[in-house]
Amino acid sequence: MKILLQHKRTLQYVQTVDAWTKRETKAHNFAHSEKAISFAHDHDLTDVYVTVMFPGNEPGVSVPLPMKPLLPPRARL
Repeated sequence: MKILLQHKRTLQYVQTVDAWTKRETKAHNFAHSEKAISFAHDHDLTDVYVTVMFPGNEPGVSVPLPMKPLLPPRARL
């Protein structure tokens, strides 16, 4: 399973703080969803989904993040 951040409009994935990629294989894989959410809020990322990709042919799941932080700021990647 992979946990990624995906931009709602461009559908690109976070690769690093300053880079996005169209390929999920190049995207940063967060250890768990809380780290992905904290990263998005710590870096003021808006209009993003937390996207969970499953192995094989299973469809992924994307959940939009709210505009305001739900969690306090955390350490970066």
